[in-house]
Amino acid sequence: MANITVRARVRRDGTLSIPRAAREALGLHEGDLVEISVSKPDSAAETIETDPLLAIIGIGKGGPVDGAEDHDARLYRRSSG
Repeated sequence: MANITVRARVRRDGTLSIPRAAREALGLHEGDLVEISVSKPDSAAETIETDPLLAIIGIGKGGPVDGAEDHDARLYRRSSG
């Protein structure tokens, strides 16, 4: 059995989606049976350690600072669910 660890946001109605990259990596198709183990991260630090995209957000040197702490991380979290 193949395994992959991903993060997904629970929607208001209790549903969630398996991210496309995980579906492609596992070769999942509509109707396939999957086994799910659910856990909730203890802290934002755990999320950053396990999510490679969150770990690189904000490391680049760019334009003016917009004054919002963790602005990019919040945008990523909101759009990735």
